[in-house]
Amino acid sequence: MIKPFFMPTQWLNQQSPHLLQAMAMLAAAIGMGLWSALLFAPKPADPPALLALGPVPGQSTEAIANWFGGGNAHLRITVVGLIAAGQRGAALLSINGQPPQAFKVGQTLAQGVTLAAVLPEAIAIDQDGVVQNIAMPGQALPAQGFIPVGR
Repeated sequence: MIKPFFMPTQWLNQQSPHLLQAMAMLAAAIGMGLWSALLFAPKPADPPALLALGPVPGQSTEAIANWFGGGNAHLRITVVGLIAAGQRGAALLSINGQPPQAFKVGQTLAQGVTLAAVLPEAIAIDQDGVVQNIAMPGQALPAQGFIPVGR
């Protein structure tokens, strides 16, 4: 007897145990490979702390801040005393809480900041081309430039 044509359902019924076995072996191999990769992968380094309490050693941002004009923003100048007024004047200044020092007109106080002038009751600083007056705290000096002994 001659078969009229090949029946795929017969072939599938005959080969189904082998196909099922091959698919199970493939799934087991994939699972073993995945778990092996996960278990034997190198341990990642600990991430850095999210909230650092201070600057990280070796990483200073002052140079980058100077690119954008932020280098002189934190400068605090306190006028402690005025020695003389005019172009040849000098002033006693405390910068950022440091002990007072004497500075002449034209002398650099910090990067980009110079003492532009000493006035009778204040100083003028030039910070990157912008002149700003800083008054001496306390009482104003008399017009003559000296304080009488009785005061």
